[in-house]
Amino acid sequence: FSIEPAGNMTFLTGKNGAGKTNIIEAIYFASVGKSFRTSNDEELIRLDKEEGTILLDFTVHGVTHEIKIKLSRNKGKKILINETATKKKDLMGMFRTVLFTPDELQLIKGAPQNRRRFIDLEISQVSPRYYEEILRYGRAVQQRNAAFKEARFHGFMADVDIWDMQIAKRASYIVKKRMETIEKMNEIVSSMESFLTDKKESILMKYRKSGNQEERFDEEWYLEKLALAREEDSRFCHTSVGLHRDDLIFLMNGNDISSYGSQGQQRTAILSMKLAELEFVKKETGEYPLLLLDDGGRELDKERRNTLFSYLTKKEIQTIITTTDESLGAYGKEIKIEG
Repeated sequence: FSIEPAGNMTFLTGKNGAGKTNIIEAIYFASVGKSFRTSNDEELIRLDKEEGTILLDFTVHGVTHEIKIKLSRNKGKKILINETATKKKDLMGMFRTVLFTPDELQLIKGAPQNRRRFIDLEISQVSPRYYEEILRYGRAVQQRNAAFKEARFHGFMADVDIWDMQIAKRASYIVKKRMETIEKMNEIVSSMESFLTDKKESILMKYRKSGNQEERFDEEWYLEKLALAREEDSRFCHTSVGLHRDDLIFLMNGNDISSYGSQGQQRTAILSMKLAELEFVKKETGEYPLLLLDDGGRELDKERRNTLFSYLTKKEIQTIITTTDESLGAYGKEIKIEG
């Protein structure tokens, strides 16, 4: 199946189960190298087929590129950019997207890892080094934990100094970038929330380090805390200190929205954050990313939906929206998906 979206707003209309979300999923996969729905790539291949391919052409700064993802049940996946085989880490930031799905409520109500993933993906799309540091940090934590397990199995003391140094070095850089990004996002997100709610609500993000709220995230601080936790960490074979334990808090009019916001307010807050993400990427790279709205507008009343669509049109942000409401096709190009 092939589509050619409009330069501004494209609506994929059709009944539930027709395959609208599959298209959004394919576009997102070509952007970040993985699905937002499953961690098993094989689930993306048709049941009666051994292979599947995503082929995406896009133009940025006047130059057209091609991303090809080849999925196989037996051979895994291959990523090619302009017919040159590449790794997933090199795909990040080539073709940028911002995703909004009905499941995004988990960003506020779900586990901390959802919020860490949100900020990490956002920064990774504008900073290749950040994505590389995240990968290296994760490997260092795994190696430290593995060293504890092996030492415990063989009955000796684990030597994890090298992994402590790796974790401290990478954590210092990553947390600094996270906090800088949140500061930049806060300059945008509150105005977006005010815009969507007619100045009735404002929202801010706050970074919460695990353990305590000391405003330190230098290498020495992490080395000190890792050393203090080493005895307990060796007992449980885990790493209790680090950015993988941190969290984000969303405050609406000064209150924690996860506790005090209605479901409608939470959804509007998340949409505000996604719009702020668009503006953040534009400021960092000079280009808006592609906005993907799955089941777009379902949670918004007509007034807020009209406000959103007019904003996207005014800013000329290319947007692809799935919906069962065919009347929305009047806002842009409509592509009917027949299941």
